[in-house]
Amino acid sequence: MAKITFNLDELTQILISNELLRGEILRPKVEGERIHFVIKTNSFILPYIPASLGYLSFSDNLATFELTIVSSYLNKAVSRLKQILQLKLPVYMKLEYPKILVDVDKLLKEKNIKGIRVKDISFEGGEFTITTCNI
Repeated sequence: MAKITFNLDELTQILISNELLRGEILRPKVEGERIHFVIKTNSFILPYIPASLGYLSFSDNLATFELTIVSSYLNKAVSRLKQILQLKLPVYMKLEYPKILVDVDKLLKEKNIKGIRVKDISFEGGEFTITTCNI
């Protein structure tokens, strides 16, 4: 068993350096306990959507995050956003607005990481702690 602890700034850098952020996610920055960014949609009407993401929980191998669209006007266009994003999400992610679910086992498998299983993910005081175990 191992425990890995890192803050949101470090998480953002890990995601960027390992190319885990999609090309549609631009200008990520940490503010408080959320990651703020802009979603590039390739839509003429809504080419960029400001959003933020916060961690909610980990259960049944699913890490759950809350997606917030910054503008109330854009919140009305969520069904369109869901259509835009759904086609571009990796197989280990699922959008159930306002939640984004990440299947950690599928993520590890897709990234060819073997022999490890995530037992728990907690977020307290601005830091993630991931507890792992052997398979």
